[in-house]
Amino acid sequence: MEPKYLTVLADCCQKIFTEMTRTEVVKVSVKRDERLKEMYAVAQVAPYEDFPKKVTGKFIMGFTDERLAVAVAAAIAEHLDLPLPRRFDDHAGELLNEFMNVVVGHTITGWDKMGLRISFSPPTSVRNVNIRDAAFGGQEAYMIVLDLGVERLVFTVTYTDANREQLRRRILVVDDSSIIRGILSKNLIEAGFTVEVAEDGEVAMDKHQTFRPHLTVMDLNMPNVGGLDAMQEICRRDRQAKFIVLTSTARRDEELIARSLNVLSYMVKPVQMQEFLTIVREALE
Repeated sequence: MEPKYLTVLADCCQKIFTEMTRTEVVKVSVKRDERLKEMYAVAQVAPYEDFPKKVTGKFIMGFTDERLAVAVAAAIAEHLDLPLPRRFDDHAGELLNEFMNVVVGHTITGWDKMGLRISFSPPTSVRNVNIRDAAFGGQEAYMIVLDLGVERLVFTVTYTDANREQLRRRILVVDDSSIIRGILSKNLIEAGFTVEVAEDGEVAMDKHQTFRPHLTVMDLNMPNVGGLDAMQEICRRDRQAKFIVLTSTARRDEELIARSLNVLSYMVKPVQMQEFLTIVREALE
């Protein structure tokens, strides 16, 4: 994430926190967190994405113990002339969510003026957050730390670029035709995917175990071990395996069997490349 966006977030965090809690911020620091080691007793989490859906991430305000979360919620309640929470309950969570909502709203308004147009979901309270978990992490994570003197308040923004994330996606192409294997693998590689190929179902079963693809493109009619038999064995070993089926026929019985094996799409040759790439991307979302 570019520094100019982080500067806007840091300024909003400091300004809104000072206004809504009447608490002085001694110092604000911004740093990239490459270790993602934080554990939070409670956190306010607001997912976001940009409008073309190329960038996703989360705004996270984390508290290492509930005591600080209750103290911040109480300061916000006092400012809004509302009852003060005595423990971390729904009232405290709602106060912190409202604060988070204002911070994120002001931040994305500033980002919009810079050309980064994102939408965000309302923040929610989550307990026992491990920032390393896939549900909260991203390709990059940055911390905005508000030094309050005795305590510190940490905001984390995670950032994942879908175009870069795509480079990590592995696809296994299985077809007995070297021409088809070559055409499909060439276009998938050019689209940014990591690709392995197999010439029949037997080779595919072995490669699936070692390559661990996120998606397998499987021809049905092949010598030695056919596509249906290979998919059945792969599914037996890996219940999460996903497939796109290619075939030169349109037999109803084959399609019905294929549909029972985590097949996300069934395509009859000849393959239209743009349609194929679109289906691949949708299958990996």
